[in-house]
Amino acid sequence: MQASRSLSLVSVRRVAATLALAGVVGGALFWVSHARATQLAVPDEPRIPAGAPIRSWADNGQGGLSLLQIIGGIELPRGATLRGTVTSDTNCAPDARGLSHCHNGIDLDNGMRILVLHTHAMMQHPCLEPGQRVTVTGFSGNWIMARTAAA
Repeated sequence: MQASRSLSLVSVRRVAATLALAGVVGGALFWVSHARATQLAVPDEPRIPAGAPIRSWADNGQGGLSLLQIIGGIELPRGATLRGTVTSDTNCAPDARGLSHCHNGIDLDNGMRILVLHTHAMMQHPCLEPGQRVTVTGFSGNWIMARTAAA
């Protein structure tokens, strides 16, 4: 009886050790997958409209030409061109991919004001700056092209 009792105790200890090891490994796997998923999570980027002169948001702003999405104010008909002055630049912290989703106000020379979303790689192409003059041209729906005066 003594031999079966000690065998039983050894078996119980092995099962407990196996379960403890499985819990540690399972927890580690959960932590790694959670950390990886968190690292890869980025805000949704706007889809680049068909026919746009850029292939990726990282190129936006190259040569002083930026594709902007109007998020407030009037829509410009395709080809309509106006001049204006950038009045604000906010929300510029880059996401996990290094893209900034800046919000800019632009006071147009016709007295109207638009608010735009400027998605770009700030380290490659700078933000639109308050006081900067731009020429904006209607592109498609709520999309416009902006050319900085210096470009």
